[in-house]
Amino acid sequence: MILLWMGCAVFAAVCGLSLFLARVAEGNMKRSLHQSLYEHTAYVRYMRDKHDLNGLGFPQQLTRHMGGLSSFGLSFSSLPLIGGAVFLLGPAIASGGPAVIGFGWPVLGLFGLLTACSVAAFASAVPTAGGCYHWALASGGRRSGLWSGWLHLAGSGAMLITMNLWLADWMCRNIERRLGYTGGTGLFYVVLVMLFVTQAAVNARAFRSLGRLHFWTAGVQLLLFVAILAILAAVAWPGEYPFQILTYTAMEWNPLQGAAGSDAWWFLGLMLLQRMFLGIGEGAQSGEETRDPRITVPWSIYLSSAALAIFGFILFAFIAVHAKTGAEGLTALPGIGDWLVVVWERWGAACSVLFFVLVALLAWANGASTMGSASRTLFAMARDESVPAAGKLAAVSEQYRSPVNSLLTVTIGTGGIALLLAIAASPASLQALIVQLILISIAAMHAAYAIPISGKLREAYSTVRGIRGQPRSRKRNKLNGPWALGKYGTGIDTVTACWLGGSGLLAVVLLNPIALIAVAACLLGGAVVIERTQRSLRRKTPVKIVGSMRFSRRTIDECIRIERKFPQ
Repeated sequence: MILLWMGCAVFAAVCGLSLFLARVAEGNMKRSLHQSLYEHTAYVRYMRDKHDLNGLGFPQQLTRHMGGLSSFGLSFSSLPLIGGAVFLLGPAIASGGPAVIGFGWPVLGLFGLLTACSVAAFASAVPTAGGCYHWALASGGRRSGLWSGWLHLAGSGAMLITMNLWLADWMCRNIERRLGYTGGTGLFYVVLVMLFVTQAAVNARAFRSLGRLHFWTAGVQLLLFVAILAILAAVAWPGEYPFQILTYTAMEWNPLQGAAGSDAWWFLGLMLLQRMFLGIGEGAQSGEETRDPRITVPWSIYLSSAALAIFGFILFAFIAVHAKTGAEGLTALPGIGDWLVVVWERWGAACSVLFFVLVALLAWANGASTMGSASRTLFAMARDESVPAAGKLAAVSEQYRSPVNSLLTVTIGTGGIALLLAIAASPASLQALIVQLILISIAAMHAAYAIPISGKLREAYSTVRGIRGQPRSRKRNKLNGPWALGKYGTGIDTVTACWLGGSGLLAVVLLNPIALIAVAACLLGGAVVIERTQRSLRRKTPVKIVGSMRFSRRTIDECIRIERKFPQ
C-alpha cells in the first residue's frame, strides 16, 4: 500500500509541476523578443513565418494551414489515450499487474512531462519539418543529425507497424464476433493493407483536412474518456471500489501466471505503457505547416503530454479497479480491449458498435499522424541531400502540397514489413511480435531524442580554456526559442537525457535474442551508411553558418524562386 501512496504523491507532483512549468514558460515567452502579431492580418503573420523559414535556408513549399487547435489535435492524437486503454493496458497489466498503473504510470507521467519540456523547447528554437533530425544537426553536427534522423525514421516505422498490426487484429476479432464471419488470415491481410492505403491517401491528398480531423479526434478522445468512466461506474453501481488493487503485482493479480510475477515482467509492463508517450515529438514535424510555430507547436506538445499524464492515470486506474470482475481477471493480452467493447452492450448493441467504430477511428488517426511525421522527417533529410535518391524524395506535389514521394516510400516500406511479419508470424505469436516491436520503437525513439538533448547539454556546459587556475565559464546556449524554461531548462534537459538513455537501454535489455540480433545488424548497417553519407556531405549541404542557424546554402532569393511554384 505504501507503493500506491507514493504513486499518488508522484501524480500530485505531476499535476502541480505541469502548472508551474507552464507558468515559467509563459513568463519567458512574454519576456522574449518574439511577437505573435495576432493584431495583424493573416498575410502579415504568414510572411513573418515564411521569412523565418527562409532564414534557415528553406523555401515555404508546404502549406501553412494549421492553427493552435489543429496543432494541439495533432499532438494529442499522436498520444493514444483511448487506444492505449484498448490495446496496451491489457498487456501491461498482464505482465506487471495493476501496480504498473498505481506506481508505474505516475513515474512515466513525470518523465514524460519533463521530456515534453525538452522537446517543446527544441521545437520553439528550430521549427522545421525535420524535427529531431535538425535539432541534432544544430546541436551536435552532421553526424549527430544523421543518427537522430535515421533512428527517428526507424522508431516511427516500428510505431506505425505496431499500431496497424494491433488495430487490424482487434478489428478482425470484433468483426468475427459480431457478424459471425470467419475471414481468417485473408480478412486480416485485407484490413491491414487498407489501413496503410487509407492513411497514405489522406496524408497525401488531404493533409489540410487531416489537421481538422486530428482536432476532432482529440475531442473524441476526451469525450470517450468521460464516457468510459460513466459506463464503468454504472456497471459497478452500487458497489465497492477496491483502490488497493493498484498495489497488486502480476503474481497477486493472477497467481497462475507463475514467472510473470518477476521484476523483469514488471518492467516489461512499464515499457508497454511507455509506448503511449512516444508520440511526444510528432507534432514538431508540422513546424512548416503551422502558423506561428515557435509558440503554437511547443504549447501543443507540452499541453498534450500533460493531459495524457493526468487523464491517463485517472482512466487507467478506473479501468483496472473495475476490470478484475469483468472477464475473470483479464490475464489474456487482448482481454481489456475486448471487454471494454462488450461492456457497452449494457446500454444496447448500438452503443457497443459506436464505441468500436470510434476506437478504430482514433487508432487509425494515431497511425496516420505517425505516418505523416515519418514522411516529413524523410522529406527534410532528402531536402538536405542526406539520404539516397534525395532529389525524388524531396519533391513536393504542387497540387497537394505534400511530400508525396517520401510519403509513398514510408508507406510501402512499413506496409511491406508489416505484411511480411504478419505472414511469417502465427496468430498465436502475433502479440509477442508486437511487444518486441514496441520495445524496438522505444529504444529507437528515445535514442533519437537523446542525441540532440545531449548535444544541447554539451553546448550549455562547454568551457572556454583560459589561464590555469581561473574558473571555467559557460557558453551561452544558442538553441533557445521564445518557449523556454530559463534557469530550469538545463536541469530538465539533464534529467530527460538520463531518462531517455536509461529507459532506451532497458528496452534493449528486454528484447528477445532474435530481435536483439536483428537490431544489432541494423545498427551495424546503419553505421556504415551514415559514415559514408557523412564523408560525401563534407562539402555539401547542410551547413551551419557561424552567428546564425542555417541548414542550407540557399539564399532568400533562391527560396523565393522555388516558392513561386507553391503559391499560398
